Amino acid sequence: MKIASKKAFLIGTIVSGAILLFSPIFLPAETPPGAKTSLQWSGYGQVQYDSFQERTDTFRWRRARLSLKAKTSNGLQLKIQIDPTRAPSLIDLDLSLALSSLAVVHVGQFKVPFSLENLTSSSRLDTINRSRTVELLCPGQDNKAKGRDIGISVSGEWLKVKYSLGLFNGAGINCKDDNDQKDIAGRFVFEPTSSLALGYSFYRGTIGSSEEVFQEKKRRNDLEAQLRTGRFFVRGEWIWGSTGEKKAEGAYILGGYELVSDKALFIFRLDKVDPDKSSPIDDFKVTTFGLTWFLGKKSKLQINYEIHQEKEIKVDNNVFLTQLQIGF
Repeated sequence: MKIASKKAFLIGTIVSGAILLFSPIFLPAETPPGAKTSLQWSGYGQVQYDSFQERTDTFRWRRARLSLKAKTSNGLQLKIQIDPTRAPSLIDLDLSLALSSLAVVHVGQFKVPFSLENLTSSSRLDTINRSRTVELLCPGQDNKAKGRDIGISVSGEWLKVKYSLGLFNGAGINCKDDNDQKDIAGRFVFEPTSSLALGYSFYRGTIGSSEEVFQEKKRRNDLEAQLRTGRFFVRGEWIWGSTGEKKAEGAYILGGYELVSDKALFIFRLDKVDPDKSSPIDDFKVTTFGLTWFLGKKSKLQINYEIHQEKEIKVDNNVFLTQLQIGF
């Protein structure tokens, strides 16, 4: 049996088992005539000003998102999200069926279950940019797919553990798979208390089209932790893995303090990445200082200063960022 078939059989067994196990208990035999459907529109826009040391300063659109959620009273949900500034571009098309709190099945295009920061919406980030660790090493971010892929997953919660397992094309968003292999991803989070969470993510996949002679194995692992106490919180991640023979790793730690509860937030992040451990000169770190003023539930003004430090080749690439977000 091919690797792809084994992975498909594994995930198919999990999803089918969940449906067979929970659907007789939690779902009606047929959709009730009086089943209600709710619709929810949401969206946000981000305008940014970038001030570089050696490049042209500029205003720019950072993001614009429009989302629609349709949910029925018997557990079916559809989420569609587009970027109207890019042609437009489909970001999410997530069809889900909630069998119970133990098992929710997702089919479509959605975020790969890997990394706390990757799964955090761009509208809810504490910094303007994601960490370089996540941008360069997280599946779905490392190929400019906005952390997403096309596939199927099952997720749920049991006692103090949340889980998500999925099977994906591995080729990115809005495109077919380019090889016969399917990539598997999973994330498990243990929350012993309301203020502490510990997690592990994994990804196993294949890079390269079916026409290529050599295809490379893609392996990623992630450890995450977050703690909140009063107005202070801290979280961090360590991602490591390999693509073919090239090994890479990165880590970040982020701390925040609410200067004014629900109004003003101070942020500090230290981010260090080595995208190729066989090279002695390509690792670097980025230190970020930031302030956030919350203008409403989904609106805010963020100011960040990033200090970029390369190991060997010194570049004047520090940057001052200002971003205004308006959401509804």
